[in-house]
Amino acid sequence: MLTDKNIQNIKNNMSGINEIDSIKQLFSQINKSDREDFFEKVAEEFDMVKSSVRSGWFSRFEIPMKYNVRKHLIAYMQDYISCSVKKSKD
Repeated sequence: MLTDKNIQNIKNNMSGINEIDSIKQLFSQINKSDREDFFEKVAEEFDMVKSSVRSGWFSRFEIPMKYNVRKHLIAYMQDYISCSVKKSKD
């Protein structure tokens, strides 16, 4: 289980990793049982279709570089994981 300290360590360690590797690392931290919810929320956040998020972004990891989408996605994923950890503590 991820703790707030683990999440902070992940954030700190990502400075030397490229953005796609960061996204892959964060994605691996999301429980498989939560992934459908995650895909739905990412699709809403980025105004996309859920199936495109699932197949393009998180199967092939083809995430556009334009408009800082990758950085925005990394921040979104960090927040999502942080909220998931807080919910599991309650």
